[in-house]
Amino acid sequence: MQNTLLAQRYAKALFELAVELNKLEEVKKDMDLLMDTIAESNEFRQFLVSPVIRADKKVAVLSGIFLDKVDSITMKFFELLAKNRREPNLLIIAEEFIVIYKKHKNITTVTVKTAVSISDRLKKDILERLARYTGGTIDLVEIVDEKLIGGFIVSIENEQYDASLLRTFNRLMKEFEENPYISAI
Repeated sequence: MQNTLLAQRYAKALFELAVELNKLEEVKKDMDLLMDTIAESNEFRQFLVSPVIRADKKVAVLSGIFLDKVDSITMKFFELLAKNRREPNLLIIAEEFIVIYKKHKNITTVTVKTAVSISDRLKKDILERLARYTGGTIDLVEIVDEKLIGGFIVSIENEQYDASLLRTFNRLMKEFEENPYISAI
């Protein structure tokens, strides 16, 4: 809870600074790069959370990795976090920044889970329908899960619509288990 609150405060401050300096898109790309780097490198993730490594060493490593790849605002932000020993929170700060960014740009993340990959034509149709439903831009995340057997599951923020065959199958199995006539056979 405390880390989330801390992340929200730092992310909001960075967001407001980026908007003020008209660098929002650059900083958003930098946050994406940071999250990708953390996701791809277990060593980098361990480096960030290590309490043994001094702040000046962390600043040097962060500069070595990101200096030519990120905007100067982002680099100064990384340095500030390292000097204040907040670098273990970089990932959740970046995630919170993206949440604020998407809210500001009216972008809704929608997850579509299917048993097989969906065609480009169907994906376009889904995007158009969801854009009308939400009134904004859609960030579509497609997940293929063969366990669904068929159908789909759509998740939009706090809502989920499950039209998968797996759900139907599980519902029927439960009905058969609860049916006193079938269990007597």
